[in-house]
Amino acid sequence: MNLRIFFSYGLTRFMLDGVDRNLIYLLLCFSFSFGLKAKTTSLGEVPQWSDLDIFQESITRSEFIHFLNTVYCPRPEWWSAWISIEEDKVSIRKFPQQDEWYDLYFKKDEKTPSSSTKAKSISTNLRGLIIALDPGHIGGAWSAMEKRHFSLNDDQPVKEGDLALAVAKNLVPALKQLGAIPVLVRKKAEPVTQNRPDHFHEDAKQWAQTVLGEDYNNTEKKNILVRERQELLFYRVDEIRARADLINHSIKPDLVISIHFNAAAWPDSEKRELVDRNDHHILVNGCYMGGELAYDDQRFELIWRLLNRWSVIEQGLAEALSHSFSQVTGMPTFSYKGPNALKIGEVPGVWARNLLANRIYRCPVVFLEPYIANSSSVYPRVQKWIKKGEDDTSGLVSEYTEAVLLGLQNWSAE
Repeated sequence: MNLRIFFSYGLTRFMLDGVDRNLIYLLLCFSFSFGLKAKTTSLGEVPQWSDLDIFQESITRSEFIHFLNTVYCPRPEWWSAWISIEEDKVSIRKFPQQDEWYDLYFKKDEKTPSSSTKAKSISTNLRGLIIALDPGHIGGAWSAMEKRHFSLNDDQPVKEGDLALAVAKNLVPALKQLGAIPVLVRKKAEPVTQNRPDHFHEDAKQWAQTVLGEDYNNTEKKNILVRERQELLFYRVDEIRARADLINHSIKPDLVISIHFNAAAWPDSEKRELVDRNDHHILVNGCYMGGELAYDDQRFELIWRLLNRWSVIEQGLAEALSHSFSQVTGMPTFSYKGPNALKIGEVPGVWARNLLANRIYRCPVVFLEPYIANSSSVYPRVQKWIKKGEDDTSGLVSEYTEAVLLGLQNWSAE
């Protein structure tokens, strides 16, 4: 089946030819279009607001406002319906359209050290640091389904999940030499979740009926929506939640490095040609938009991450990695144009976005988005790597690894 690349808000989206573009867009944006009236995002859990009790009087009012405005939600009109800041406390609405709030009291004296309940901060010393390496996507036989797969002419298909896994595996021995404790979130081109798309068939049917309404009896449209929805719940939602469960409860790392490759839109979807663009950027968690804060679980995760002050660690590491990718690869940095990303700090290439993984992994998380896989400079390197065999660690994989290691070492030395 032919595939083409669709580029949306600066991140790659791979989509099937011959399928109604509006239907696919609905699927990709399901968490925003369908869930606004729901209490939680897809497959999410209702938060336990009392879990925030450990942070009572652990942060000053000025600190809270600083992190909220500069990292997590830059527009007051986005958060004002959900978060109320007073002199001595911040109140967070627990449920949509209900006057029930969680009150978090600020630390009274800004000159007094934070209480013992303040969440831990990690040392930047790499020795003994537990680093979870999260190879983005799944790859292998699943790459076409997850829309991270494209091919040109008679060449071998490019599978982002396979490339990411090769980089992650190559990083393990190198990080061990530096004294870190690297752990792979996945070790092969297979899902972490035990579920499969059929597991979500009933959920997909109910969703399709809501979306289509009177058109639900249109068998062709219904079947497309149901199939795409159940697949989406599998690879984009349940898979990430399974990884979060592994990270949060088993690995318990000091930080997560999520490894990805990027791609750009084809200039002409009917006549696909490689693009000239090639760049990199690094993502941290943040920039929650108003519609996203309508979800109870997303509001909770914003507050949880803010109170842990993980953005300080994420920004420092992201800036070091952005510098190292520029130094090692010579690539320029990418800049977002839309409202769903926020520039963090002054180092080029470091941006905040609210993604499922960097929101629900309970530790500092950085997303790496280097290289444009369908560019004239990168595509031949990918084909060379494929021809040499997926265990080959030279060329592109080696360069990616070098940039990550240099960034970590520079961050550690600060």
